[in-house]
Amino acid sequence: MKIDAVKIVEEVDRFSGGKLKEKKSLEFLIGLAIENDMMSLIDEIAFHSKFLWRIISFLKSGRGFKDVDEQKHKENLINQMNEAVGKIQGLIFKLIERCDASERENFVSKFLKVEPQSFENFLNLVYDFYWLKNWKIDNEG
Repeated sequence: MKIDAVKIVEEVDRFSGGKLKEKKSLEFLIGLAIENDMMSLIDEIAFHSKFLWRIISFLKSGRGFKDVDEQKHKENLINQMNEAVGKIQGLIFKLIERCDASERENFVSKFLKVEPQSFENFLNLVYDFYWLKNWKIDNEG
């Protein structure tokens, strides 16, 4: 059975309750991975995205830490968050190396530039990969 990026994204979107934010871009990356036999990169991006999204959710929640050195723990989380962002971006770069220059340029411009809108788009894509990881966990076995 051939893996189909469109079907995967449709399934993940249904699983998320229609919460995906960057469906076309997620589909593009999965399609690229399928074409180039690089689905392991998608799995790795999804893994790091779930980790990153959980950190972001915790920090947004305003919940504190249970011990006295809250600042140290917050700094540690922010460092882990920055590391995860770097890993995800590096994996995406590795994947989009396979597409033509204009597609790569458009993708970099939309998701990987160092500017607020691009980072917001990146976080939306991370959110979609978070749902992809949850869907995969739920459908294993």
